[in-house]
Amino acid sequence: MNTALTCAHCGLTMSAAERIAARIGDLDLDFCCRGCQGAYILLKEAGLEDFYRRREGESGLPEGAYENAYGEAYLQSFVRQVEGEARLTFVVDGIRCAACVWVVEKFLGRCAGVREARLNYGTHRAQVRFDPARISAAQIFAAVTRIGYLPRPLGEDQGERRAEQERRSLLIRFGTALFLSMQLMGYSLALYAGYFQGMDAQAKQLFHYFAAAVSTPVVFYSGAPFLQSGWRSLRNGAPGMDLLIALGVLAAYGKSLYATFAGGEVYFDTAVMIVTLILAGRLFEGAARRRAAAGIDLLLRLAPQTARRLRGAAPEDVAVGQLVAGDLLEVRPGERFAVDGELVGGETEVDEAAVNGEPLPVWRRPGDRVAAGTLNLSALVRVRATAAAADSFIARVARLVEEAQLRRAPIQSLADRICAWFVPAVILIALGTWLFWQWRASGEVSPLLSAIAVLVIACPCALGLATPTAVLVATGAAARRGILFRGGDVLEAAGRLTLAAFDKTGTLTLGRPRVVALHPALGSADELLALAARAESGSTHPLAQAVVAEARRRGLDAHPAQEVRTLPGRGLEAPLDQGLLRLGSRAYLRDAGISVPETRAHQGATEIHVALDGVYRGLILLEDQPRSEAAACLKRLAEQGLGAVLLTGDTPDAARRLAEALPLTQAHGGLSPAGKAAWIDAARAQGQRVLMVGDGINDAPALAAAQVGCAMAGGTDIALESSDLVLTCPDLGRLVEALELARRALRIIRQNLFWAFAYNLLALPLAALGQLAPIHAAAAMALSSVCVVGNSLRLSRLPAPKSRTRC
Repeated sequence: MNTALTCAHCGLTMSAAERIAARIGDLDLDFCCRGCQGAYILLKEAGLEDFYRRREGESGLPEGAYENAYGEAYLQSFVRQVEGEARLTFVVDGIRCAACVWVVEKFLGRCAGVREARLNYGTHRAQVRFDPARISAAQIFAAVTRIGYLPRPLGEDQGERRAEQERRSLLIRFGTALFLSMQLMGYSLALYAGYFQGMDAQAKQLFHYFAAAVSTPVVFYSGAPFLQSGWRSLRNGAPGMDLLIALGVLAAYGKSLYATFAGGEVYFDTAVMIVTLILAGRLFEGAARRRAAAGIDLLLRLAPQTARRLRGAAPEDVAVGQLVAGDLLEVRPGERFAVDGELVGGETEVDEAAVNGEPLPVWRRPGDRVAAGTLNLSALVRVRATAAAADSFIARVARLVEEAQLRRAPIQSLADRICAWFVPAVILIALGTWLFWQWRASGEVSPLLSAIAVLVIACPCALGLATPTAVLVATGAAARRGILFRGGDVLEAAGRLTLAAFDKTGTLTLGRPRVVALHPALGSADELLALAARAESGSTHPLAQAVVAEARRRGLDAHPAQEVRTLPGRGLEAPLDQGLLRLGSRAYLRDAGISVPETRAHQGATEIHVALDGVYRGLILLEDQPRSEAAACLKRLAEQGLGAVLLTGDTPDAARRLAEALPLTQAHGGLSPAGKAAWIDAARAQGQRVLMVGDGINDAPALAAAQVGCAMAGGTDIALESSDLVLTCPDLGRLVEALELARRALRIIRQNLFWAFAYNLLALPLAALGQLAPIHAAAAMALSSVCVVGNSLRLSRLPAPKSRTRC
């Protein structure tokens, strides 16, 4: 196996043929050339070996500090295995601005074995996809530590305590800065008055000392987060927003301190007000960010931390993490269900607003399913757990929302590219501004203050926050309405759609068909129905459930068949003692070589043909009613400029009949799953941006083929996994809400980006021309980020719909 060699000085990789081996001191080192070897020796002889440690970004913390706090075995418990790869979600402390997010993502992305790293600015939560054979969770934590940030496992209580500590620290720093800045303003007013009316030199010097005394705590205590973050970013070669603030504050403070002892004008008020105003902006921005990110925490808090498990004579209170599928639980009125389960004792009303946004309670009886986080209203009940807490509906929804907020919208890529070179460019502009005004020697414009204004007013944060904050708010607001976007890319794509394609059964119709006619070719109608029910008993398809329900209503004994095989879009087959049982579409039976007689059209009814051992046994007809909200939904989509198309595996006559009842622009029947996907591919080739809405296994290929695939709850897990947009309640009205929210979010993102670009394009020239004082620049910079976050928060104030279909 070939191992890549790295030069000990320059860090470049080299081949074995290029390698120059040398022993320096007690170390065996490899160099790519004699020049690197000589440079290494010179640095070592000069006592500058620390250069290599600093270059590699080591934090200076004791080796193993984080391994001691979070051992490999402990961190492994937070790693999830998903689709053959490992995923680790954790919190990163020390994130100050959008530039910090860029630094962490880029640094982790360069680590061997890391496939993708995403950090959410709103929640400070990072998600890393990695190959566990090449890098471990502990090594990922160590990598984050090396660039000066503090990673910690995702624990709700610990996270809240840490966030509260950060808020309190920021508030204390701001209070200190505000109090001392008020003191400083008194001294500054006296100095300004003395400038115009004259002041004794000793009195002026005394005021300078007082100003320096009150400014120093503001700069080095209140401004410590900026100074530390700026130094850390500079040391790691990734300059960020805090570096610009630190340079501006230190320049004003340093010049003033020099003038205090050497004579001249002081600018302590400039340094202090920059810190105070930016801390105020951070406070407002932090409050808005926490409000935007509250959706996930609210979801997780819905499920209780303990549950009452029944084992033996007396119930016992246990942590929900100890529950497993099969445990019997007791839930009293006023308590929330801790895990997903099935009622086995008692009847009660359940408030399910947490999972589907439906405000009215529903009545649940033994045999009904209940979801974690829903509220028991009426009576004491017993529930059999069907899943562990980590796999409950509410936990899966929280994971979906969090992953959605981590996925980037394509529109954000431009902002990411600009942020990468923005800070170095601003530093160069500030330097150029200082040199220009020094050369001009104009008494009207201060070179130093103009350069400080350029440093302070530049704001890549507004640019970096423009998209992720809007995505954060929109996905959180959607989740509270029972609408789950899988990512910012899905949100953006949903805002650009031009065509909506719908499945029929369970999507545009209620999904509760009923048997309306039986036409046996051999034997009786009950024999035909019982034969079909044997194969359909294990299926969740609405047509299958209708056949089984009719057999039960007639009291027929239909033992479920074993080894039933589903053929998506065609039918079912099951081996019986009498031979192979087939049931499904006319085309499916004919393809199997079975003679199916021609029948007259049945006015749009759905047909299920049955054959046993190659002999045709008869026809079952079913009908389904359109959803009550379907017509209004399609009308509102048309008002938004979206065409509506029906793609169904049902007969063309059934498709045509539904198209006559609903405002559909096109209807295509008799399509296989591959046929649906092919139709969507053809529409996309013509320039259409397609939404596919479905709920079954046969919809999965079409959901994957569309720009946005939407699955409705109550459908199959395969459909949910293949979709980009999930409606937790089978209500088409929520689909319209989702698309309206996506379009509004896209408008908000464009407004944010326009503001961020316009602000920097206008503010930087004004500052460079000496038209803005540093204090005004600090206020404008803080306001720019607050404006972007505030504009995004408008997405959380969407009006609730006037009416909704009950789930």
